[in-house]
Amino acid sequence: MDHFQQQFDARHTEIPATGIKAMSGTADSAKTPAATKTRASRVTKKKGELLTEDEKKANHIASEQKRRQNIRTGYDQLIQIVPTLTPSQRSEALILQKTVEYIKYLLMEREILEGQMKDANH
Repeated sequence: MDHFQQQFDARHTEIPATGIKAMSGTADSAKTPAATKTRASRVTKKKGELLTEDEKKANHIASEQKRRQNIRTGYDQLIQIVPTLTPSQRSEALILQKTVEYIKYLLMEREILEGQMKDANH
């Protein structure tokens, strides 16, 4: 429990007068070179016109590139949010494992806080 809290405190700062913690970095600040490349555009035609095989292939490639970029962006966001992850850790399995551990930790913390609120109200 302390491990996550230490990592969390190191990467987040409290906003004065609100008690809300804000991330010191944003997901936008961790853009990869791939994120700045221009996307391949899809081929579109008027209604009723069929795409050629080359156009279908180009559309498929563009869609797949977009899908992969969205996955990379999701992993980058997890790295920014989970305190025990660092940008140098690129193993998807490790990222998912540590994310699950962090979510379990947050759920446990929530239960503790809810218990404290119930005790304070009674």
